[in-house]
Amino acid sequence: MIDPTNLPRKPFTEEALRAAWIEYGKMQDKKGERIIGSMFAMNIPNTEGNTILLELPNQSMKVDLESAQAGLLQYLYRKLENYDITLEITVNEEVSKKYAFTTQDKYEKLKEKNPLIDKLRSFFDLDI
Repeated sequence: MIDPTNLPRKPFTEEALRAAWIEYGKMQDKKGERIIGSMFAMNIPNTEGNTILLELPNQSMKVDLESAQAGLLQYLYRKLENYDITLEITVNEEVSKKYAFTTQDKYEKLKEKNPLIDKLRSFFDLDI
């Protein structure tokens, strides 16, 4: 029987966590779990000690990640050699504003970055 008190608890860097996080997302993508894979690519966590802090833009992404949490943690335990890792997921609807999903969203994001794009669109009489 495995004694949980003897499991590794090596300190890890935020860079090591991020590399393992992205690698796990790529593995999920290759297995056909494209939604989970893209979530890992778009949402890079921070750490506070052994706690992984992740902010997601909506509740459905949180539910999806929570369903994949057991496999993720097992992977991170082994990869980072630390079995004290925990995952804290919060939802922040404001975060969703940074993602452009529709053509209109993409245009509005471009317009935020460069207001002259609207003049260009008008000059050439372009549709969005």
